Amino acid sequence: MELQTKPKFDIVNAESMLDLSKDLSRLIKEKGLSSNIQGKQFVNVEGWQFAGASLGLMPIITETTDMSKEDEIRYQAKCEVRNITTGQLMAVGIALCSNKEKTKRYFDEYAILSMAQTRAIGKAYRNLLAWLMKAAGFEATPAEEMDFAKDDTPKKPHVVEVVAEEIPIEIDRTKLIKDITAVTRMKDLTEIFFAHKEYIESDEALMMLMKSKKDSLTSKKK
Repeated sequence: MELQTKPKFDIVNAESMLDLSKDLSRLIKEKGLSSNIQGKQFVNVEGWQFAGASLGLMPIITETTDMSKEDEIRYQAKCEVRNITTGQLMAVGIALCSNKEKTKRYFDEYAILSMAQTRAIGKAYRNLLAWLMKAAGFEATPAEEMDFAKDDTPKKPHVVEVVAEEIPIEIDRTKLIKDITAVTRMKDLTEIFFAHKEYIESDEALMMLMKSKKDSLTSKKK
């Protein structure tokens, strides 16, 4: 049987893109792939990746640069979005992440590097498909980029309410703490972090627990 390699949607076909915007609107809402920030919906990088995959556009991290200083962990990442069929370069995104950011001050180096890459992927897709997300009813900026906006936003009651909306209520926090505490391998700790990345990053106490556990596992190897 011949494999289907042609993308479901065509980026140069207006009717096809309209159909995709409708699919995006439904799927992103059903799967919770957006974040409510200051009353507006910003799509997470997974939503942008779904949009790109539907068009045969795949992200490739081509470069990561360690820009760290003595008192700062800082990484830059570059992502290329290419047509999976032709290999044609469609868009480029470059992004940074630093533990000097207020929401990243407890991040370990691997998490800073990971976020830089995540932001670069979102940036690359945004440069090409921002209009598509607007057509689907969402903001044209990836949610991960809005971390910078959250750093500079004055603390007001309505902002606190927004943060509460971002935390998935189905996660058992007590069980998560027990799982992190019981981990004996760095690999398992990393898997827990990325499985609950958004939830853990939104909880300062959990980030401190992750860092403490990571330091404990690292010291045992020495």
